[in-house]
This record gives sequence, structure tokens and C-alpha cells, in this order.
Amino acid sequence: TVAAANIQADDIEYIFSTRGKGYLSEELLKVAEIRLDNRELSLSDIGEMLEPPISRSGVNHRFRKISEIAKKLRAESSAEE
Repeated sequence: TVAAANIQADDIEYIFSTRGKGYLSEELLKVAEIRLDNRELSLSDIGEMLEPPISRSGVNHRFRKISEIAKKLRAESSAEE
């Protein structure tokens, strides 16, 4: 869980540093900000902090989207070099 949280945080920080917070949709931004502030939380705990609350699988789906965005941005950055 801790390793996954750190990977998620790295992806989020990469997106924020290269494109800014506005690059993420509001639903993705909410889980991203919670993860950065609470690296120890489980996906279920993050889901409960959202308004309205969402399931663990819903949170996981959002983090997969964030990961895909970060992967795409990293690939674009590598292609430009």
C-alpha cells in the first residue's frame, strides 16, 4: 500500500509540475490532493473523504487514470528530447 501510494504521489507531482493542477479534471484533482496530503490512507479511506463518498474501486479507477496521464506526459517529454 505504501509503495503504491508513493507511485501515485510521484505521478501526481509530475503532472502538477509539468502541467499544473488545472490539467486534471475536478474528480481526479480531488483524489490527487487527498493522496498528496495523506500518503498513508487506503483507497477506501480516500473514497470516504470524498463528497459524495465513492467505493474503493472507484478511487482505484481514478488513480489508474492519473497514472495513464502521467505515463503519456512522460512519453511526450521523452519524445521531445
